[in-house]
Amino acid sequence: MRYFPVETGDFRFSMGLKPIRERSWLDVDNHYASDIKLKSDLLARHRDAVFATTTSADMAERDILKLVTEELANAYPDITPPVNNEENPLLKAALMVQEDLVLMQEGEGGSYDLTAASVSFPTGWNLSEKVGRPMHEIHTPVPDLNPAIGKSIDKFFQNMKPGKIVERFNWGLYDDDALFQPEWWRDRQPKKPKITLETIGEKFYFRIERQTLQRLQTPKSALFTIRIFNTPLGEVISDPVRKETLKHSLKTMPDAMRRYKTVAKYEDLLFRYLEGS
Repeated sequence: MRYFPVETGDFRFSMGLKPIRERSWLDVDNHYASDIKLKSDLLARHRDAVFATTTSADMAERDILKLVTEELANAYPDITPPVNNEENPLLKAALMVQEDLVLMQEGEGGSYDLTAASVSFPTGWNLSEKVGRPMHEIHTPVPDLNPAIGKSIDKFFQNMKPGKIVERFNWGLYDDDALFQPEWWRDRQPKKPKITLETIGEKFYFRIERQTLQRLQTPKSALFTIRIFNTPLGEVISDPVRKETLKHSLKTMPDAMRRYKTVAKYEDLLFRYLEGS
């Protein structure tokens, strides 16, 4: 598997920011064509759920389109993005890459607000509820995050340097590998076959968000990208070190975070599987 961002030792909140130097902040793989098509389909069916913008975003959105176009050409010259007729620059850029694109801009009091975004592959949140809101409000649903690292996140945004690109990762365990999983989506899905000890390895998924962050040329503006990777749990724990690291992190995770990451629903079954596999 490409990434395994579970830290060794007890579970803890961490910004986990690392600089990106000798590789691209975009990540293109063999799902490129299908992911772009899915984005287009979602835009046609759920436009208001996957795209939003505000009047203050125009100049920075143009920066994002230029940035994405140049990075694709330099890092992936063999990739030819499908033509799209979207007029909004950020949305046009989003239909060229597998990443979701989020524009953050400094608002009142120095906090950074979400002013525009194309988010086709959310993990349990609704874009329409986040537009125009500052960072600490966006993160409110994540248990204990604001008290732990909220101030550090705000400070990092305020002190970002031009030309410095960083990445970080989030992860969770889910009973569906759909890329499009807004908060409301789960309640509308047909009932699925029950996951058992025999099927959890292939029906339970380790979902990773690779996030990147960089300052734009437009003053007080930053581009935040999110790229989703799904791996069946059985593949993840086929490596003994990964298995023990994941098991320990889950055991030391606060109950509220277990519920947030949808682990609690399958907790007994999950630990039986991890202990016995």
